[in-house]
Amino acid sequence: MMKMGWKALALAGIALLMLLALGLVRSLLDERQQRAEAVQHEIAQFSAGEQALGGPYLVLPYTVTVGKWQPADSGKGGRWVESQQSKQLLLSPAQLTVDGKLAVELLKRGLFEAPVYRSQLQLAGQFRIPALAAYEEKAGSDSERRSTRWGTPYLALGVDDVRGIQQLQGQAGKQTLTFVPGARLAHNPRGVHAPLALAAAEPLLSQGQVLGFRLGLQLAGSSALLVEPAGDSTTVNLAGNWPHPSFAGNFAPQSRSVDAQGFRARWQTTELATGGNACLQAKSGCEPNRVGLRLLDPVDRYVLNERTMKYAELFVLLMMGGVFLLEVMHRVSVHPVQYTLLMLGLALFFLLTLSLSEHLGFNAAYWLAALASVAMLGSYGSSVLASWRGGGVFAAMLGALYGLMFMILQSEDMALLMGSLSLFGLLALTMYFTRGIDWSSLGGGNQPDTLAVAAGDGDGDAANPPPAA
Repeated sequence: MMKMGWKALALAGIALLMLLALGLVRSLLDERQQRAEAVQHEIAQFSAGEQALGGPYLVLPYTVTVGKWQPADSGKGGRWVESQQSKQLLLSPAQLTVDGKLAVELLKRGLFEAPVYRSQLQLAGQFRIPALAAYEEKAGSDSERRSTRWGTPYLALGVDDVRGIQQLQGQAGKQTLTFVPGARLAHNPRGVHAPLALAAAEPLLSQGQVLGFRLGLQLAGSSALLVEPAGDSTTVNLAGNWPHPSFAGNFAPQSRSVDAQGFRARWQTTELATGGNACLQAKSGCEPNRVGLRLLDPVDRYVLNERTMKYAELFVLLMMGGVFLLEVMHRVSVHPVQYTLLMLGLALFFLLTLSLSEHLGFNAAYWLAALASVAMLGSYGSSVLASWRGGGVFAAMLGALYGLMFMILQSEDMALLMGSLSLFGLLALTMYFTRGIDWSSLGGGNQPDTLAVAAGDGDGDAANPPPAA
């Protein structure tokens, strides 16, 4: 048997080589994952991206004319100098209800796919419009005069990606709305707006009253649908056929149900919780509150491959230690080249899992790669250890580790506990089976007969070990 010092040095070099090989596999995984994300982005560009609805809001534009008295240079007389300022009064709904149904499907391009949806949204509520005279600016002194002229009001709806609007119709009061591009909101210009006819707006300008509205929106998008709880009191109901939603936004659903057929969720917010319309007047630097969901794939093959690669180095080191223990217990000498081939076989398992998962799905790819790895390495291990029994033990160890790693991957919440308990158990078993080995005799050169081994750990094949490598 090779001297212990040289063997330890050789194993350290093999470990570094395995780190390089696993790094190459991890680099390939990153490249494929980036390609999948790029294809998802291309699909979103082809159809429509993530959607976020803001509003609707009632916008009352007005112009303030400010006149200032400018005395003449002579000190006698003077003139009024006027300037104009354009402003907006934005009103959020007093009550807002959003009901939506999503039909989700997977759009594929080559080996990659992304979830896209078509939604049917109903938005209903009412605005409480105050007497606008309270918002008209007054002169601050005798040398100043101010007058306010109200413009044509309009209903504004923010939509992040207007390409997804397939149909939009609605009614405000008794008026049928006709929407045109551009939300014309200071905090969110993306979207659409519908002017309110002057005849319908005149009563609103003279006295406060209630304006009801109802909108029907067919909206397409991908990956996510978010809704801004714009009302003083807002209720959002969303349902769809996607069984793996990730509820997102600033507020958790008040009620939810998720099963194999889809999901259903309900949010309720108030002005006290959302902070009102503080973001409406801000042009930038204010993130509005939102509720909604993201369409996640819980069995994303690249995410699962990435989680598998997190255990790659530990997996290879455990198997390297297992081969070394079998070498000692069966009193054979395993050459560094044989160690290298065995460890490269383990590294190929991760590459094989990645490549097969792009065609078969992760679970099938994992077990097919595991069976191929156990068969190949178990057979080779029998030759290396000069014993079918030793090769069988090595194959059993390898299969058990594959099964253990798969259970850890499937139990994300329990992964740390399962991993730590497994390592503790493996260390305890190693201590038990090696308790009778005289480790001090391993550095004395090629003297396999001096090894003191626990009873019953060999078989008939170990009586005639092969020449030392």
